[in-house]
Amino acid sequence: MNWITRVTSFAPLRCGSSALLLVAACAVPTETAVLSPGGVSAVASPLRSASFVIDVNTRRLSATVSPPVSGALRSAASPFAFASSVATSHPGPAQFSLLGSDAVDIAVTNLVRGTVGASVAGKILLTFDLSIISKLNGVRLTTPTFPTPPSGVAGVQAFPFELSVITTAGGVAGAGNELVVTTPRFGAIIASTDWDGAPHSFFNDADCSSGANDCFRYEPFGDVAPRSASAPRRVGFLIDPTVGDIRVRLLVAADIRIE
Repeated sequence: MNWITRVTSFAPLRCGSSALLLVAACAVPTETAVLSPGGVSAVASPLRSASFVIDVNTRRLSATVSPPVSGALRSAASPFAFASSVATSHPGPAQFSLLGSDAVDIAVTNLVRGTVGASVAGKILLTFDLSIISKLNGVRLTTPTFPTPPSGVAGVQAFPFELSVITTAGGVAGAGNELVVTTPRFGAIIASTDWDGAPHSFFNDADCSSGANDCFRYEPFGDVAPRSASAPRRVGFLIDPTVGDIRVRLLVAADIRIE
């Protein structure tokens, strides 16, 4: 079964006006998701909705975290409808889940924007520290059963399921003797090697050889004790110098173990 690939999608920013300046190029923002060949939207949609959304302004170095859609997987008519936002019993002793905001919070700190070409020619390395904060009493978060974790890797797993770049065409504004040129914002984004895990296929048995379309870099956080936070882990993205705002949809997976 094919799954959706890491994608770059584009959306225009809102433009503003004031008594002195009027920006020429304006559009209502939208967001699109690109499915790889063979992708199944009925399955991809609930997984997308089950992601934490991290919006980052790469110029101001600010980040906002939004929770997944409540009950996105419980209500989905998909093979993964059993995976609730906290946990669902599986035949046998295991319990597994994609974690939502009723189970964990996500903390993003220490944003750093590198210089052009310092890490990769023509690219900027953007990094931040990511922490997983358990909100559950008496429950330890451990290595997930679903999605299938990388062999030999233990603990909570987080991976960027979808990457987006928010774009604007730019424009020219003026009043009287003043002229303001708004620089266009656009470009590409990929997960950098600051994610410690090499690309892994979480959703089927295929490897990540040439032609694979469902492989994601990931970060392991180890077990997270009840009502505690993981140690912060640095993750990153390589972006074009023209990129201003990015959106990361992050899936967090773990089994639960009652203590």
